[in-house]
Amino acid sequence: MRQRSASHSPLPGEYMFQKKLIPAKGEWDAVVDATRQVGEHAGKRQRELAIELLPFEFAFVNSLDTMERFLDEVGLANVKATIDISHFWLMRIPPEQVARRLKGRVAHVHMSDCDGIHHGDMPPGRGNTPFGDYLAAIRETGFTGAASIELEFPPDPTGMAAWVTEAHGAALKLLEKAQVH
Repeated sequence: MRQRSASHSPLPGEYMFQKKLIPAKGEWDAVVDATRQVGEHAGKRQRELAIELLPFEFAFVNSLDTMERFLDEVGLANVKATIDISHFWLMRIPPEQVARRLKGRVAHVHMSDCDGIHHGDMPPGRGNTPFGDYLAAIRETGFTGAASIELEFPPDPTGMAAWVTEAHGAALKLLEKAQVH
């Protein structure tokens, strides 16, 4: 039986000098090569490597197009996408595109909310992310793994436990409603 675990790995982040000092292709190629090396190492241990799309201008993977390109260039079956639902919503990536373009290529899911304009990582229900549509699309990709909640700090740091409890309860209700729990 194959051990199923994903190692979440945001890419090194952004093009270090905003594509102005080091040629962007050189940075891209170096990150692809490094990810391939880590992916090969993970594969030997029967692990998946999950790459997260970040909704920032100079992130290496900041669109569905760059996600597909990155996964294709790494070229390893165990290097897949993390679907951070609020990031996809911020980038206005339609759920049906997720279902079609990432079929069989999802290793992990993040559940957090946002207002559709600003990065937020709030408990589900505090923003306007259409979770039902995205969860249905994720189900269509064939993904059957775990989802995690990703949160920023609460407005009042003394309310951390309540913030986490709220997020957990809201996420659980959404997963049950989408029949993916």
